[in-house]
Amino acid sequence: MSDGRSRGLGAMLAGLSLAICSGFAAQAQTAQPARLAQPQSIPRPDQPVAAEVDWDAVRADVARSQSAGRLTAARPVIFPVLPRNLEAGQSIETEVPILTPSTASLGFERQAEVLLFARGDFYTLVIQGEGVIIEVFGTRLAHAPVEDARTARFLRGSGPEGYRTTRTRSGRELSFNRYNAAYSITLECDAPEQDVRCVEPEYGERLMQSLQVMPGTRGREGAG
Repeated sequence: MSDGRSRGLGAMLAGLSLAICSGFAAQAQTAQPARLAQPQSIPRPDQPVAAEVDWDAVRADVARSQSAGRLTAARPVIFPVLPRNLEAGQSIETEVPILTPSTASLGFERQAEVLLFARGDFYTLVIQGEGVIIEVFGTRLAHAPVEDARTARFLRGSGPEGYRTTRTRSGRELSFNRYNAAYSITLECDAPEQDVRCVEPEYGERLMQSLQVMPGTRGREGAG
């Protein structure tokens, strides 16, 4: 990974960490399920705080998806994007649910190049093909507190999952919260000023709406 991409990943980690902290602050102000744990200490860059993932919600979503597939025989099969560095049936031992988009949502004519980099409390899924690089990133770590109300409002985004989307120099980034973890989808286009996938938010939103828990994620155990 180049220095530029390393700096970009560092900035993404910082932003998503702030989103988790903002989520903790929002929980203190609104009625939320008791299972969404508050941080036990103030996070710092050198001492991140891990959120408590809602694995019950993960298993419930998987069971609901599997049930819908069984009840609707004519429903098209939704295939998840799977990395080539993960063997079929291999367990992924991470502390954050690994979400992956569907192959149909990519809109590719050819098979994409897909790699998964999972490391305990966070992961990155890299999808490359047909003029775009897609990175799906998830973490349960908070590295810094939210310092002011204006920043907290921005990081909370909109809707129950705190969704927000912004243009970047190389494309677009979407971020949201799910299962008490923070996620982002980053798009880097070969032609970011002309490629509609990066210019407009609809492509990224389509990827987000198609996200499902990747087979092998430990939260899928007991579902169905």
